[in-house]
Amino acid sequence: MVQCGNIRTLICKTDDNYNIYDKLYLLGLLQDELDSLGSLKKPRKKLLLSSVITVLFGAVLFTVLFLTRDKTPKATYDRSNDHNLQNLIEVSPAAQKLPKKGKLFCWVQTSTIYHDTRSLAINETWIHRCDHGQLFTSEKFNDSRIPYSTVFAGIPDNYYNLFFKSRYAFHHIYTNISSEFDWYLKADDDTYIIVENLKAFLSTLNPDEPHYLGYVLKPYLTNGYNAGGAGYIISRAALKIFAEKLYPNATLCPDDIYEDVGIARCLANAGIYPEDTRNSLGQNRFNTFSPTETFHQSKASIDWVKYLEKRGYEAFANDLISFHHLSPDDIRLFDILLYRVDRKKV
Repeated sequence: MVQCGNIRTLICKTDDNYNIYDKLYLLGLLQDELDSLGSLKKPRKKLLLSSVITVLFGAVLFTVLFLTRDKTPKATYDRSNDHNLQNLIEVSPAAQKLPKKGKLFCWVQTSTIYHDTRSLAINETWIHRCDHGQLFTSEKFNDSRIPYSTVFAGIPDNYYNLFFKSRYAFHHIYTNISSEFDWYLKADDDTYIIVENLKAFLSTLNPDEPHYLGYVLKPYLTNGYNAGGAGYIISRAALKIFAEKLYPNATLCPDDIYEDVGIARCLANAGIYPEDTRNSLGQNRFNTFSPTETFHQSKASIDWVKYLEKRGYEAFANDLISFHHLSPDDIRLFDILLYRVDRKKV
């Protein structure tokens, strides 16, 4: 009888003298091998089924957790850390040279990701027309000629932390820079300010009275709030109240996830409310929307703005002060048309 290997390597060298006994022998081997293979396949099927069940269970659990997760916006900063912030502030040489008293103090809220885009456009244009104008940010600029302070170095760059940044900024200005300016403007880094028009408007008001000025939106608060993007101004008297009475009092000035609403709530708790800053024609001097959005009135919903705006060219005040939602080159274009074109020769 010819000896062959097992069924996995069944090779017979010759069929000579291959009889029924040999066949029976081989059939026995075959059955043994099939039984062996069957015993190997069964656990694999069980393992595969177990894996599929595990994956499906994991997918269902992930979906449930995703759909039921807490979607409430949250800040990531705790105001109890304010006492550590002063030690983290670096003031650029350009900012150190700025005057400590005058009519108008301007500060622009920016962050590191906009240092080479929005912040540069602001620095190239309107901020230097303020008596004291600088950028407040989290990290140093590469150019020390830019007037800036790292006021927000200890506050994480998170949209829902903007209230804490502005709250601390006004306190820092009053305590460490100067309380001797007439007016204090806060603006975003995609906002353009026509400083001459702003100063002309402010000259009609008394800075020793608590004023809070800007573009009034009406949700959230009974008396509304001034939109942060349009730029808002508080008087010297209002800054004193904010820094001395509101800033240290969590009851009068509670935490908020929205910067402009939060600041307005603090001021409202001291009886300081947004004022009507429209001109005699009912046109907004401050604008929280872009020129395109203002022209077409694509965002000024009756449920959102306190004073309905005009449409088209009539929406633009001759004494307008600000626009928002501008690209860096939009800001530069504004400056070119206003200050770098000799209109007398046109």
